[in-house]
Amino acid sequence: MKRLLLKLSAALLAIAALNGCARQSYVLLADDPHGAGGVALGEAGQRLLDVPGQGMAIDGVGQSFAIHASRRKADFAKALAAQPALPERFVLPLETSGRLGDAAEQTLERILLAARQRDYPVVTVIGHTDTLGPRTANEQVGLRRAQSVAELLRQQGLEAMELRVESHGERNLLVTTPDATTEPRNRRVEVLVR
Repeated sequence: MKRLLLKLSAALLAIAALNGCARQSYVLLADDPHGAGGVALGEAGQRLLDVPGQGMAIDGVGQSFAIHASRRKADFAKALAAQPALPERFVLPLETSGRLGDAAEQTLERILLAARQRDYPVVTVIGHTDTLGPRTANEQVGLRRAQSVAELLRQQGLEAMELRVESHGERNLLVTTPDATTEPRNRRVEVLVR
């Protein structure tokens, strides 16, 4: 009986200690998709936290402890919600004439939606060409293409904190080709929404 009471007391102390740890500030090692990394804690970095999903008091004193997924979610929900949305990239292929293709209208709508979902969107429109023609001319062609798409987005109600328009001309080819080569997939306009 005495042994059972000692075990029960030890279990209750362990639960109380874990509950105390969960209420104080702690560091959590997030899941690492690459499977490497860790955090050294304490004054001299003598404590290592290297198991994803484990936590440790922020002062680095004591042992690491497992933090249940629901607890992690509750404790870090506000911080995770405050993260900015990841950048989105859209590609508008161009027809041989340089005009936008049939699918462009849907892509433009998706771009506008992505911008509306951000508080302070930054939109970058980049024109690209193939290697047919001189480099300097291709820079200008790429810029005109980007300006044209930027104007379309403005006409359709794009509200952005910043709208950048640039040309990569024949730099950053989608399909590598020799000089003076027609390649329709390289003729495109990219739009980045951040």
